[in-house]
Amino acid sequence: MGDTRELAEGYTLANDTQYNAGLFLLSRLDIQPGMHVLDVGCGPGNLTAYIARLVGDGGRVVGIDPSEERLAIAKSLPDRQLSFFQGKAEDLSRFESGSFDVVFVNSTLHWVQDQPRAMREFARVLRPGGQLGISGGSGDFVAIHERIKADVLGREPFSAYQEVEPPRFLKRAELEGLLEAAGFRERTIVVNNIVKKARDADDMIDWLDTSSSGKTYGGIPLELRPRARELMKREWEPFVTDEGIKMDMELLVTVAVR
Repeated sequence: MGDTRELAEGYTLANDTQYNAGLFLLSRLDIQPGMHVLDVGCGPGNLTAYIARLVGDGGRVVGIDPSEERLAIAKSLPDRQLSFFQGKAEDLSRFESGSFDVVFVNSTLHWVQDQPRAMREFARVLRPGGQLGISGGSGDFVAIHERIKADVLGREPFSAYQEVEPPRFLKRAELEGLLEAAGFRERTIVVNNIVKKARDADDMIDWLDTSSSGKTYGGIPLELRPRARELMKREWEPFVTDEGIKMDMELLVTVAVR
């Protein structure tokens, strides 16, 4: 099961965690009026629109995303200097080399299947001195939701179904290696410790489902998903308090210069 209009619309209502992570990344980038910015994995475009306000009328912001459903929402945004295209991080061939001042990659890199190729593409489309900003989950830290997913999907009968294009969270050393190989010699990486809050188990699973375009359940068929959801809910219940669920997350935030 891929993305759906329902999941895409649900994400626009529940993506405050990713949005705030993106704002943290933007606070570390030097985006100025008139700049050209590429938003890789733009989703429904709410952060893309925020960036458009930073660059002003003299700038340009382009968003790409593999999801037609999320792009349909993004393309409804009224900003004149915004444009959106369907595509993947590994193939930015529609853009000329050196055509952007900033490449912005928020809550996206772990879904990219060929991360080394994507990193080379980021470098290619940046002008000399341009900035690459990346924020995403750290492979050095395993969040509760990852443990619960692995536990439940490792049980029978779910374990018989292999996940297609699973997420891959890079460790800091791996990220450093990819940046170096792509030619990003000047770079800083910091850890952004955040807390994801949810009302209850259902609320948390809904957030995970909309955030992953329906990949919360890995590769299991639709008829088994309600059963998997119930098992996931049971695993989440011990983490529910009077204040709901609070899940610690660790993000790696990178700013690199071409």
